[in-house]
Amino acid sequence: MKYCEGAKAGLEISLYPARHDSVFPERYSSLEDICPLFYIRQVKSILRGRYAADVSRGVRDDVGILVEDGQIVDIGRFEDLSRERQGVAVLEYDGILFPSLINAHTHLELSSIRREKIRHSDFVDWVIKLVDTRTSMLSFDVRPDCARAKREAESKGTGYFVNVGNDFQLNRSLGDDQLFEFEQIGINESSADKIFERAAEVAMKDNDGALAIHAPYSVSPRLMKMLKSFNSKRGRVTSLHLAETADEVEFVATGRGRMVDLLNYRVPKWEFHPAGVSPVEYVHSLGLLDEKTLCVHCVFVDDEDARIISKSGSAVTVCLRSNLELSGELPPVDKFLKAGIRLLIGTDSTASAPDLDMFAEVGAFYSKFRNIMSPISVLSAATSDAAIFLGIENRYGSLSPGASSKVVYLPFDGKKEEVLEYLVSNPENKMTVGES
Repeated sequence: MKYCEGAKAGLEISLYPARHDSVFPERYSSLEDICPLFYIRQVKSILRGRYAADVSRGVRDDVGILVEDGQIVDIGRFEDLSRERQGVAVLEYDGILFPSLINAHTHLELSSIRREKIRHSDFVDWVIKLVDTRTSMLSFDVRPDCARAKREAESKGTGYFVNVGNDFQLNRSLGDDQLFEFEQIGINESSADKIFERAAEVAMKDNDGALAIHAPYSVSPRLMKMLKSFNSKRGRVTSLHLAETADEVEFVATGRGRMVDLLNYRVPKWEFHPAGVSPVEYVHSLGLLDEKTLCVHCVFVDDEDARIISKSGSAVTVCLRSNLELSGELPPVDKFLKAGIRLLIGTDSTASAPDLDMFAEVGAFYSKFRNIMSPISVLSAATSDAAIFLGIENRYGSLSPGASSKVVYLPFDGKKEEVLEYLVSNPENKMTVGES
């Protein structure tokens, strides 16, 4: 069988009062105007791969995928599909076709900031410097970088983003294929109603969006409950940063430590009543954990915390490269697996991670946990498991009729039994094919 390669063409910034330039320039009326990166577009075509793989069906030989109008119409043996669809253009790929990945936590609005530019001594120092850097930038100035970062991530295999941010207009201008979580902060109970009312009024403009809780050390109990209730009534997932650092654990339990310095820096007068328990136990006591809660990071948790998360039905998004940058610690994936928690994978932002490349994130994850997780289980976390948790499994996470035709092509001349291992090895060469 002869193959030819497919055609190619030639901080958490919720800690600051966001600055907005209210008018979106007409010349930047679409994402493609800002960053015209190349996508293969056809009205109707068959993508033929040496191999096609997804979590539910494993690895298959010589597969044809019929794509039209942005979705997969049919999939099967190329010989059968081409006979049934005579006259349809065929694009042949000498390698693997795989579903686009789901980035379960990122901050696209921070894409103008590189982690190497923020030299820090600890997490609090990083946040302070990140806040200072971001507040010096206008939305108009950073928008092209944010759009470019999203398109670059898409071109390297990401199909969907859980995007958390504070600048509503900027993030919504970045197009679809995202769950935008409008992040809120407010440590004082007295300001909870005002913050929520303003956020809800804005969020109601976005039928697909949600409100995010920044973290238990920066959002009051009343505000956290209102944000969660808003999302629950709309059937939306609630994201919150949880147990990301040892400083957070200390502050939630005692009201002391480095987080005090952070709050003093940003909030002239603040109040917090120490919970005397872990961050996980604290948010659980407020009724925030359920099957629509996405707990991001969870680096500093114990067995009891893991049990609570599992029983609630919440999922955990691991952002391994960011965690290593900011705390030097690995998330306790062994505890998550033992407790039966659904795991997802995210990159976080370029302010704490090298890039938004999900295949690189998956590769880093597998390299650290290959002794306890198989390639297929890691790929599940970045595709089908994420899609099911987010309620988008009809569109993302698999190669099946009705799914998005954003399919990832990875050149590969190895054996069938080596495909899954290759997919989690951080392959350098990959590109998104099919319709956008």
